[in-house]
Amino acid sequence: MSKYDNLDARTGLEQEITVDLKRALTKRGFEIRHNSKTEFHSPAGFSDIEMWDDTTHINIEVTKRVKSNQDGEWQSFKDHFEKSKKENANKNCYVWFISPETYYRTLNSIKDWNFAHQNSKDEKMLPICFSTFEIFINKLIETPNDQYTKSQILTLFENFVEFNDDESILRHFFIKLFNSDLALQEKIEIEEEERHQKVVEELISGFKQLEQKMRDKGIATTEKATRNVIYLVFIKLYEEKKEKEEGKRNRFTLQSFKDYQSNIRDDSRAIHQLFNDIKKDAELQACRLFTDEDLLSERINDEFVIEHFIKEFEEYIFYTSKVDGLGAAYEVLGQLSGKDVKLGQFFTPENVVKFMVRLAELHPEDTIYDPACGTARFLTNSMDDLENKIKGTRDEKSKLKKLKTTQLYGTDYDPTVAKLAKMNMYIHGDGKTNINDEDGLLQFDKDDKFDVILTNPPLGDLDYSSSRYNAEFRETRMEVVPKNNLTIKSLKKVDDDILLNKTRLSAETSKNKIKRIVTRIEELERKKADLEYKIRHNDCEYETSGALLKGGALFLNACKYYLKDVRNSDEKIEWRGGKILIILDEGILNTDDYKDVREFIKKNFFIKAVISLTKDTFVPVSKTTTKTSIIYAIKKPDTDVIQREPIFFAHVEKVGLNTKKKGCENHLFGSGNDILTKFFDFKNAVLSSYEGSSFKREKFEQSFTPGTLS
Repeated sequence: MSKYDNLDARTGLEQEITVDLKRALTKRGFEIRHNSKTEFHSPAGFSDIEMWDDTTHINIEVTKRVKSNQDGEWQSFKDHFEKSKKENANKNCYVWFISPETYYRTLNSIKDWNFAHQNSKDEKMLPICFSTFEIFINKLIETPNDQYTKSQILTLFENFVEFNDDESILRHFFIKLFNSDLALQEKIEIEEEERHQKVVEELISGFKQLEQKMRDKGIATTEKATRNVIYLVFIKLYEEKKEKEEGKRNRFTLQSFKDYQSNIRDDSRAIHQLFNDIKKDAELQACRLFTDEDLLSERINDEFVIEHFIKEFEEYIFYTSKVDGLGAAYEVLGQLSGKDVKLGQFFTPENVVKFMVRLAELHPEDTIYDPACGTARFLTNSMDDLENKIKGTRDEKSKLKKLKTTQLYGTDYDPTVAKLAKMNMYIHGDGKTNINDEDGLLQFDKDDKFDVILTNPPLGDLDYSSSRYNAEFRETRMEVVPKNNLTIKSLKKVDDDILLNKTRLSAETSKNKIKRIVTRIEELERKKADLEYKIRHNDCEYETSGALLKGGALFLNACKYYLKDVRNSDEKIEWRGGKILIILDEGILNTDDYKDVREFIKKNFFIKAVISLTKDTFVPVSKTTTKTSIIYAIKKPDTDVIQREPIFFAHVEKVGLNTKKKGCENHLFGSGNDILTKFFDFKNAVLSSYEGSSFKREKFEQSFTPGTLS
């Protein structure tokens, strides 16, 4: 809450804001006037406060109205602005609209105005909530006039497509003016995370109700109703993306959809026409996102869409860095279809995803794969990370194109989830969408191997006796699958038979029987030699025992085949191979049942880090306390090589969101005394402890002291 919230709208609010504006902006060359002729608020026909100099005029409109009560404000301050522009035709004119919180319809009206005037160098409006205005004005009051100059302040009217909600506007202020304020950055990130969780919950509830209404009104059955929800969510995302990136008017807000509807011959089916228009997008066709079977239900009409989707969800902006409309739709899909979406497929907490991507130290040339991609959040975060690394480099355009067409890959066995992943990748700017609805455990025969795998596979048990897995998969490919070695059993039986026959031979006196026993021993010796040869050359017969194994164990095994043996030949031997960063159920790491899996890991990978996550990590997003760890490992080019370097171990107690979905400390990254920083200190100490190709443990122990987070 800001200091303005408790002020009286008639006698205190405008007056206090006027005082603060004078303290902050008079020293920066502006004159400020409160238009009230009395001690009360300003009269009709005038903006509340005006601010100007020789070249600029800003109307400042102030209200304490919230939510739908703000609807009455728009027309009046628009009229004030048009009047001011006429009176100050030779000046650049702007509006600040200051309120406790900006109602979404006010935001949409301001955004429509700004779009209508996007080719003008001025005539822009900026909504500011009380708390953001207080941060802004205090910083200007506390600093000299050569800091936060007039020209910098006017940049706040740029990028108006970012004015999605009060949180995004605060971030806009931070980026434009206050990006060196780390405390403000932390405040923004905590508030964004809390807002994100709240919005996702609201969307999940809203989507469930929407799906139910479709069934109740006979529009669609359960499966088709859920698909309709997904299509409508995508239409909204698509339109918001085009609005932000290309400056095109969003055709899926209330007024704009009605305008679009008026140009369609059958104005009850404009939604079908809009979806068809979108499907014709060349980029969508190039990545084969939609097929001829992707259609809205015939019975869905514009009236239903307006009443139950546009009006219900117009206040939410899906196309932001936080609010994941597709993710919320996916959880609804999972809950309605009875799928287990608790951990492995979508709901990896955002900070955990970001941490793993940063830990991977992706290189702009890396190819990245997620074999259990869900809605592709590891891939979209990897794309964002690499885009930032490529921007400003030589041949930036061609590198970005290559990134988005040939470097990001994912699979998910569920076709609907794979489609959601494709949608998500497209929305994030992917140019080809290399997502396939395939089993991520069966990608052995792909020609290309990957530099980095980032994944959170299903943590529950998977049935590896399923008919889609053949004997080769179970007996040869999946080394972690528990097996009975029939060849060794046969060898033991042959040894026992040889011993038995030799015992009988020593006691036998009949020449004929001695001859038969000797012949039998010779046959057994030949069979023994054949079995020993098979064992030496790993040509054994196995019988699978049991049928269930934790998904992480199976995916880890499969990933051995997907990774490059050598990612960077210039690195030290233990950093040379392909990287995997994977979330595993800790049962794999510390129970007797998974001893063979741990031996598999040590045999095939150099283990770089084991980072144990608090049992509360997944509670906010999935309400489960499954204990997990992040494993960071690098594939061995030679499995006979023994790991010499130490392993980084850490425990994460807080990941930026507590069990009540409130922002809290983030021990993963961002504080300067976090696990990411500690790991890179550890890595630097490791690499500094080499002499030639030899790792010197004594040197490492002298240079690195394990510590705890403070």
